[in-house]
Amino acid sequence: MPETFKPQSQEGNPEQFPAQEEIRSVFETILQGKEYKEVRVLSNEGGVYVYEIEIVLENGEKILYIYQKAKNDYRDKSLPDSAQFSASIHTMELDGEGIPCGGTTVANYLDGKWEYVS
Repeated sequence: MPETFKPQSQEGNPEQFPAQEEIRSVFETILQGKEYKEVRVLSNEGGVYVYEIEIVLENGEKILYIYQKAKNDYRDKSLPDSAQFSASIHTMELDGEGIPCGGTTVANYLDGKWEYVS
């Protein structure tokens, strides 16, 4: 994944992104013991930029939990507050046929800290 900008933390140092193990730990915190399956992990020299896991509900519906690095300059103050994070975890709800039917932001990452939002 080519990076179009060099993320800088508030102190002027490059943003440090979480390792795969830390992201997995955050997933496990969010899921509180629910079983999950790793779906996809994409990384490059900058580390993990996409990490997806899936849980299957009793009714056959699924929920994807998706970690993704920001693709834009998240320090741009013209962006809405909801876009000013270096990485986030979102959900995508899939019905029994695999069709997306909802989703939400679960956690945001900035300057080495996670903020849980739902």
